[in-house]
Amino acid sequence: MIRLVVSDIDGTLFDKDEILNEEAIRLVGKIHAHGISFTLATGRVECMANHLAERLGLRIPYVACNGATIVKDGKALYRRQIRAWPLMSLIADADLSGCSIIYSQNGVESVWRETPYILRQRELFNRYGIMHPIGEDEGKKIHLDKLTIMDENSSGSIFRLESACRMLGAEYRYTLYGDRAIEIVHGSATKATGVERLAKMLDIKMEEVLFIGDHQNDIQLITEAGIGVAVANSTDDVKKAADYICSNGYMDGVAEAVERFCFGEKT
Repeated sequence: MIRLVVSDIDGTLFDKDEILNEEAIRLVGKIHAHGISFTLATGRVECMANHLAERLGLRIPYVACNGATIVKDGKALYRRQIRAWPLMSLIADADLSGCSIIYSQNGVESVWRETPYILRQRELFNRYGIMHPIGEDEGKKIHLDKLTIMDENSSGSIFRLESACRMLGAEYRYTLYGDRAIEIVHGSATKATGVERLAKMLDIKMEEVLFIGDHQNDIQLITEAGIGVAVANSTDDVKKAADYICSNGYMDGVAEAVERFCFGEKT
């Protein structure tokens, strides 16, 4: 029996337009009416996810920053950070390569410089408003929630930078998003470990969890949840890991999975 439904956000609850439609809000209400809990597991930090959690009417904490943070009502209940200093040479290399650098401290995101990608994101979604390159002295002292390096032109820089990521050691874990981005968090942080921690807080077993996702950072949780689902627009490796592949993509796929495994409405 499913007691907890967990969904990814980007590429799952919505597409590149990032529009959370009313169907999603109604679906969460229906899940709650069936006595089932609903939450999110996302790579986003809380400054990028709190408004979505509020709109969806979440009653329990959600997992942010790919498992490094657990958040309830806008406040972190759990946070695992990484030292900035060992990342400084990687950041400098990425900056010289023309990549966009986004980092988070205590749930607030800043950017290294205003690249064309950052300016477009700011115009489209009103984010990345803080620009602050970290100085050498500051870099020796601070800790980060997450570091993201984006190569919007897919120039090949990401694969070169990945080589440096392999040398970072056990404190760090990185996820490669094709040839466009690398994301770095604490070595113990994954969506799976975040949801496991949350499930323990709620006295829910992992076999009672339905998780729905679409990308590489979802694979471990897809395999460890009781039922792991890939929406139709998922990457091939996610589909291979899933217990069920939706006929529909994005929010329609989420609804399809919930109706099938929670409400017994075969599609």
